Amino acid sequence: MNLDGKPLGHHMKFKTKLLFALCPVLFSVNVLAQSFVNYDEESLSNSKEALNNKTAHAESMLAYNELLTLADSLLKLQNPTVMDKKLSPPTGDKHDYLSISRYWWPDESKSDGLPWIRKDGQTNPSTQNSDVDKQRIELTTRSIETLALAYYFSGEDQYAEKGVSLIRTWFLNEDTLMNPNLEFAQSVPGNNKGRRSGILDGRIIPQRVLDAITMFSGSEYWSEKDDKQMNAWLTEYLSWLTTSDLGKEGAKQTNNHGSWYEYQVAAVSYYLGETKLTKQAVKNAETIFAQQFDSKGAQPHELERTRSYFYSTFNLEAITSTAIIAEKVGLSMWDYESENNATLIKGIDFLIPAANGEKWEYNSSVEGVTPDYLAPILAAIPDQLRSEEQSELLTNLLYGLEKNSNKKTYQDEIYNKFLLQLPQYIK
Repeated sequence: MNLDGKPLGHHMKFKTKLLFALCPVLFSVNVLAQSFVNYDEESLSNSKEALNNKTAHAESMLAYNELLTLADSLLKLQNPTVMDKKLSPPTGDKHDYLSISRYWWPDESKSDGLPWIRKDGQTNPSTQNSDVDKQRIELTTRSIETLALAYYFSGEDQYAEKGVSLIRTWFLNEDTLMNPNLEFAQSVPGNNKGRRSGILDGRIIPQRVLDAITMFSGSEYWSEKDDKQMNAWLTEYLSWLTTSDLGKEGAKQTNNHGSWYEYQVAAVSYYLGETKLTKQAVKNAETIFAQQFDSKGAQPHELERTRSYFYSTFNLEAITSTAIIAEKVGLSMWDYESENNATLIKGIDFLIPAANGEKWEYNSSVEGVTPDYLAPILAAIPDQLRSEEQSELLTNLLYGLEKNSNKKTYQDEIYNKFLLQLPQYIK
């Protein structure tokens, strides 16, 4: 969405064809100044070589050109900043990030509507506008990621220059930076207490920004000073996550919020070289996992939601994202089995029948089954573990999405890091 709360044009959304056709670009470690957190460097490098040698698949070439078109559209973007919001957090300091929880509405039984009440799965449009920071951080981080990929593949300096300027504006410049905390994220009018669920808003920082910095690090625009300042910001943020009262409360969550909390700790600590903390976050994620899944792979916490299929996949996205980082520090969440015999593969397989058209027996009062949500989860499964059924469904999902590039899909939430890796599954 734009800063005024209106939908962005299609240029601000990766077309499905772009996401899936650029598929070879994911997950590894070797060439740049530091290793990637989410991407696979070897796959990225191979894709870049194929594009440069003009040996890439026709769909990859088309996707590459679309990526550059999208990146070009961002070059004139006015850099968003937390200082642009209309409302101020309780501190009065606009440097503090502020958002309002999307499923909360004014209480019609109260003259002032306060405190707001929760309507699960029903987004209140007034929480998604320029009064607060949510749409700006979405726009900023998505733009940074897009420009980073464009720079990585093309080597064109203007993409790095713009991407770095966005990072500096949001994270580094004294006059415009976001303070490294989420004390006022997903706030609720009428409730002045910080909410641990707001930590979820921060997940897009490690998802989109960390590997972008690695891509920009080879350019003339990313300096040693930038690197030190960004590492300092991330170190403070990681400290807030792990030592603040709200962060400690966030660590206790056992639904998708808990999974995304551990992903953030794992990702940021890995980026900063704090691998001991990374390993602990993986172990914590496994502990949470044991409380989330039953022996059949069902997720009771998420199945109670009005968007039960979405939230089941959303939680799995967090876990598989952490599993990718776990492999980089010598651990395997794919091998983990809880005391009640739950495994990550069982959790994924539980959702496959509904994606294949079988009846979904769980809460769908707000949203039913959207099979697209399962695509990044299937894509994250290591090749040696992916079953024939999983591979077939992944192929069908990718093919269907690629043929319906104008269709509204989960692409707006999950990013190319999960969808760009498997060209062999596109028909």
